[in-house]
Amino acid sequence: MKVLKTLAWIIGIILFIAIVLIFVAPTTIHVARSVEINAPSAIVWNDIVRFEKFNEWNTWKLMDSTARFTVSGDDGTIGAVDSWKGSKIGEGKLQHLSMDPYKSVTQKLTFITPFASESDVFFQLSEAAGKTKVTWGFDTHYDRPQNVMTLFMKGALEKDFDRGLNNLKSMAEAEVKGPGAPNGIDVTVKEMNFPATTYAAVRKTVQISRITDYYRKNLETIYNAAQAANLQPGVPCGIFFTWDRKLQQTDMAAAIPVPEGSKPAPGYEIITLPAAQAAYADYVGPYSKIANAHVAIQNFITDKGKKIVRPTIEMYVTDPGKEKDSSKWLTKVIYFMK
Repeated sequence: MKVLKTLAWIIGIILFIAIVLIFVAPTTIHVARSVEINAPSAIVWNDIVRFEKFNEWNTWKLMDSTARFTVSGDDGTIGAVDSWKGSKIGEGKLQHLSMDPYKSVTQKLTFITPFASESDVFFQLSEAAGKTKVTWGFDTHYDRPQNVMTLFMKGALEKDFDRGLNNLKSMAEAEVKGPGAPNGIDVTVKEMNFPATTYAAVRKTVQISRITDYYRKNLETIYNAAQAANLQPGVPCGIFFTWDRKLQQTDMAAAIPVPEGSKPAPGYEIITLPAAQAAYADYVGPYSKIANAHVAIQNFITDKGKKIVRPTIEMYVTDPGKEKDSSKWLTKVIYFMK
């Protein structure tokens, strides 16, 4: 009897503590952690909004080597979804809800297993003097009695967010240096006298997220049309006349150099760029990291006390159709200056 009474007291105390915790524990969790990254927001933004990049640094993927991630929709744009399923991290998805380019992102986090829940996630970015402060936040609600978990989750989430942000910092700062530039982003930038050049081109205002599709649709058409006109088409290029971060669009041309004096024909117009002073970088690597070259050249021109003059040119020297290894792709990036 004595043992039973003692056991009853223990159970009663445990139940009392549990009831107290249910009513004392908060029903919401708010987590917000920050880090300062020595990289411009253009690079950091890409590492956050593109789920392909996000999955390289976020803490949870690193926790579960068995997890399989699938990105659906147009990666890096509103509506894109990052889904996962793993033995340790369970099953869930993360969806982009809204974006203010280079400033903020809001997302919806949905867990399916081991328990169903929904949470709001956000990123806030602010750039100053070439550095970007990133705040990663999380808000969720738990009904009673599940709210008891909030007493144990907040500290663990803060550690996870700190680890993830430090991973992001390491990734972005490494990308700033760029391939072949171990001592800094300026070392591969050089000056040149850009010669007057004629292009067969298709020019249009395009959403930044659709640039690859625009190239795929037009470059082959231009090349074939130029050959049909008995021209000698050169290295395919992208010519960017504007780059609007707010609207996430660019006035650009898919273009191929052709001989001086070439005339417009069905399938393309003629664009001629005059001779000018320019700075350039020979960037080697995948297109997803070409922002390295742009940042390097922009800093180079600024340090010389000169101004950037549009348009900007990317010359795609390596044909991805022939060279499958993206780490070997050569792109010459050219900025005019005065």
